[in-house]
Amino acid sequence: MARPKNYERMEAILKYITDYMTERQSQPTVAQIAVRFQLSTSIVHRYLKDLAQERKLGYENGVITLKVGSRIQYNSTKCLALDNIGSCGPGTVEEQHVVAFNMLSPFYFPEKNLVSITAAGDSMTDAGISPGDTLFIEIDAEPKEGDIVAALDDEGETQIKRLKGFRKNGQPKLAYENEALYPGKLVKKNIVRIQGVVRHILKDC
Repeated sequence: MARPKNYERMEAILKYITDYMTERQSQPTVAQIAVRFQLSTSIVHRYLKDLAQERKLGYENGVITLKVGSRIQYNSTKCLALDNIGSCGPGTVEEQHVVAFNMLSPFYFPEKNLVSITAAGDSMTDAGISPGDTLFIEIDAEPKEGDIVAALDDEGETQIKRLKGFRKNGQPKLAYENEALYPGKLVKKNIVRIQGVVRHILKDC
């Protein structure tokens, strides 16, 4: 019979870990958590596994990581989170609105100039990008042929597409990546500029 989960204690442990990592920029040990809640280390370990299973945090090989959206200062790697839509299909007009400044671990996010947007549409599914995914984009990065880029078109939409090179007039050739629905299709809109290069994809699970 499965052990019933104590969600109230689970949330208390999560808050303790979050507050600890916010203040000290390091994770508490299992022993410290055990002392704080008067539990055995084996029970704390189970709670951490439960929190990981509930996707409240990451816990692997003794390393605790908090969700990307958490306002945790690990060090100087900045991420400016925007409430944007990146068009991966028939696009939604971009409305840039800053919702949070986050600090992200340089181990996973080594780039120094990142923004995050939410993917919309189905034109990039062959590249592993689905609607609702969070895309981390290195802005003002030098794009190379083959990169997935964020490009601003003349209608104010941010297009998330594969860069296939440049035309003679300097316009980028941006390709859809969903052969079932858009075989060989290129973006026909005029591109004002390439805003950045997609470096990380956080799946919407």
